[in-house]
Amino acid sequence: MAEMTPMMQQYLKTKEQHKDCILFYRLGDFYEMFFDDALTVSKELELTLTGKSCGLEERAPMCGVPYHAVEGYLNRLVCKGYKVAICEQVEDPKTAKGLVARDVVRIVTPGTNLNTADETKNNYLMCIVYLSDRYGISTADITTGDYFVTEVDSERKLLDEINKYHPSEIICNDAFLVSGVDIEDLKGRLGIAIYPLEPHFFDDDRCQKSLLKHFHVSTLQGMGIGDFPAGIIAAGALMLYLTDTQKNSLDHFTHLYPYLTSRYMLLDSSTRRNLELTETLREKQKRGSLLGVLDKTKTAMGARCLRQYIEQPLIDTEQILGRLDCVEALSKQSMIRDELREYLNPIYDLERLLGKVSYKSANPRDLIAFRNSLRMLPHIKTLLSEFSAGLLKEIDNEIDDLSDICRLI
Repeated sequence: MAEMTPMMQQYLKTKEQHKDCILFYRLGDFYEMFFDDALTVSKELELTLTGKSCGLEERAPMCGVPYHAVEGYLNRLVCKGYKVAICEQVEDPKTAKGLVARDVVRIVTPGTNLNTADETKNNYLMCIVYLSDRYGISTADITTGDYFVTEVDSERKLLDEINKYHPSEIICNDAFLVSGVDIEDLKGRLGIAIYPLEPHFFDDDRCQKSLLKHFHVSTLQGMGIGDFPAGIIAAGALMLYLTDTQKNSLDHFTHLYPYLTSRYMLLDSSTRRNLELTETLREKQKRGSLLGVLDKTKTAMGARCLRQYIEQPLIDTEQILGRLDCVEALSKQSMIRDELREYLNPIYDLERLLGKVSYKSANPRDLIAFRNSLRMLPHIKTLLSEFSAGLLKEIDNEIDDLSDICRLI
């Protein structure tokens, strides 16, 4: 009886550990896929299907993509709802004795994709935990380090949160799947990939420990999330999932922001669609929507912030007036406003650059972009210091000009 080659045995052993993923297996300058993965990928990406001798009577179906162009292929697969495990060579082939050691270094899912097409839009991953009469919700964007947690007591409020964030991926406990929420509608109409996780991800003690470990604290009391017992489980499970799939530093997640849904106006999905807040009803385009009319932002971070403001309308009078005071101050000081816009214009996407630095995937061009952006901060601080009160003054006080980091780079 024919025996498989050592390389193919190594491949199948790795694939066995990641059954729910398409395995991108590094061979030289290519990532190769074999057997069912090859059939799937060749069909989805319209790649040529070939074969490889693997020790069996029939050649193994095979297709591949060049490693230097992998991000484009990854994006297309992940946007179709697939998970992809990246298996790299973890030792130098020149010094390896026998078969080169390989290991999965990262799992890319719709909600953990670092290279999203639209930089003005967040790529959210949402974790939902259903516990008898409550939904714990935690939402994160791995590209920017945003990390939120809340808790709701009704399906209507849950659906409002889902429509507000429009996550590309939801991870959940099994109870959520039978909680009465229309899962197929979320998958079909909103195009959200939904993956139930194993029960051990939602162990209360394990979830708390994951948050304590990540934020280097001895208790969760000072984090302001004590009112959300189900939310803590959701946030902890999300952190465990990210640790499990990313196998990398998550240091850019510096804060977990708890919030009450009652702070924002409740808008159901049909209201959001009919008001054309971020896209038009017919063409599903930004142009012609409220966001399209208002968006004169100069940075990707500003565009994402404005989108959040529109999707989460405030109902607290004091907060609304605080924002309006800023608008009034800037409208009266047209010269300062124009200067601010000039200094904001050359600033790159600092949030996502920080994510790359944290992942150790930043290249020299990224660091130069980071440095050039930091050079604008002293000028922006000088202009903001012209305002004597209000949120603009608070922003000025909170900004560090980071001149030491700028010099270091």
